[in-house]
This record gives sequence, C-alpha cells and structure tokens, in this order.
Amino acid sequence: MHRLLRFYRQNRMAVWVLILGIIFIILVIQVLNSISRRNMEEENRKILEEETTLSNVVSYDNQSESIISDEDVPEQYREDFGNLIEQFFNYCTQHEPQKAYSLLSQDTIDTLYPTVEIFESLYCSEKFEGDKDFSFQSWIKSGDLYIYQVKIFDNMLATGKSNDTYYEDYVTIAPEDGEYKLNINNLIGVKNIYQSYSSEELDITVEESQVFMDYEIYSFEIKNKTDKTILLDSREDTDSTYLLDDTNNQYSALLYENNEEELILQPGETKTISIRFSDVYREGIVITQIHFSDIVLDYNTYIAGNEVERTAFEIEL
Repeated sequence: MHRLLRFYRQNRMAVWVLILGIIFIILVIQVLNSISRRNMEEENRKILEEETTLSNVVSYDNQSESIISDEDVPEQYREDFGNLIEQFFNYCTQHEPQKAYSLLSQDTIDTLYPTVEIFESLYCSEKFEGDKDFSFQSWIKSGDLYIYQVKIFDNMLATGKSNDTYYEDYVTIAPEDGEYKLNINNLIGVKNIYQSYSSEELDITVEESQVFMDYEIYSFEIKNKTDKTILLDSREDTDSTYLLDDTNNQYSALLYENNEEELILQPGETKTISIRFSDVYREGIVITQIHFSDIVLDYNTYIAGNEVERTAFEIEL
C-alpha cells in the first residue's frame, strides 16, 4: 500500500491523464454505439417501410384482378385505389368516423349520409360494432367506373370467432376535384339526366338516377296540366311502369314502395316523385327508355268503380 501511494505521488499527473483518457475513450465508445444503434434502427425502419410498401403493392396487384369483368384495374391506379379503400376501412374499424367521412364522395354524402352523425349511426355503428377486419377485391370495371367488393367480418384473432359470416359492401372509386373519393353502401353513382316529356295532360322531367348495385332510383318532376286528378299508375299490373335497356330487357318499377298518395297529382299540381326500379348493375348496361303504360286520367271516376280513360307514354333517355 505504501508503495502504491508513493507511486501515485511520484506519477500523479500521468495517472490522472491515464484515467481521464480511459474515461474519454469509454464516452467515445458509448457515443459511437448510440449513433450506430440509431442508424441501425433507422435502417430497419426503412427496410420495414419498404417491405410494407412492397407487400401492399403486391397485395393491391392481387386485389386488382376483377372477379366479374374481363378487364382488371390498370397498374397506374392500383396503389392509389388500394390505399384509398384500405385507409377508409381502417378508419371505420378503428372507430374514427370523422376521418372516414372525409374520404366519401359528394354523391354519397348528398344521397346517403348528409352529416357525420348520420354516417356514424347508419354505417359505422351498424357494420363495425366490436373488433372488425376487412378484405377487398376488384369486382368489375365498367367504362370509367372501378367497383370493388368489400367483406367486413369479425377479427378472428381478437374475438376468437370465425370469419365465415361477413357483411358485404360494394364501393366505387369516384373521381372528384382532381382526387379520388369513395361511393359506399352499394352506391355506384348519381347520373344527372334532365330529359323531358310533354303531353296535353302531363309535363314530366326525369331529373336524375341514383345507381346502386341492385337497383336504380329515378327522380321525376311531374306537372298535372288538367282539371282532373291523375293517378300515375293504378298498380293493377306490376309491370306497367318499367325501364327498357338497349337489348329490350325490362326492369319493373317497385311501386309497392310508393304509397298511393305519392302517385296522385291534383289538378294543376307539380310534385317530385322518386321511384325505384329493379335493374341489377351489369357491365355495359344502357337504359334507353322509361315507360309509364297505365296512367289514370280521372282518379275520382276510377275510385268510384267506373270505366276511365287511361294513357301511356315513354321517355327517351
């Protein structure tokens, strides 16, 4: 011990230089290790992002193969469309309705969900209660429309339930103001029509058609030009009001959904009527005409049980 103290007193400066040198080297090593660790973490993050992007691209390629149509989603659109659909349904499964709502098209908002609260109540809460997952696949390309089938099911890992039971939706990519939005809940889109028909008794304008996967809803503005009450359809025949396509297929109006009062026009009255037709959306379908073939021109005489004059008309679209 005495020798160590003596050595220290004789070499005090050298000892401290050595100690400080060792401390400095340790600090440098720690800093270098920290920098190396951060670089490695950053590199791993970039690799993970690249792998995720590559995985999404591959997945979107697979999901862009149309089930019904012969034409798949073009390569330049696959990632944009896939990202949009995935982002929307991720927001829904994560119960973020405001963010999901921001991805809806104006047609969907105007037609189905005019407020976030209605969207949350009628779509999110109804279809995404609990822990849900989803998958999607291109269904059909028709003209400029790209329609995807979406399946929403219980998250099997979280709930322990199988995903054999699922809710099915169809979503359509809608170009809007230089970006893409979504039509959801089977809405394909809204077509502005404004084709008119005029006779001695009636003025009728077909305003628009809301196109869904399984039906269309047409809006009509109709004016009764007579001094008698008119019934637009007696509903004695289920096929008396119908659409006609370019191959002469007929699609009947579902007039049982309209009460009789909706179909009655008082003398001089103008009203707007919405009628649903039973056409199923198919690739290349073109509706060319609307037929009303059982218009009762004197409703009061008709309900009294007497014979009454009837008329028919068709509107070219």
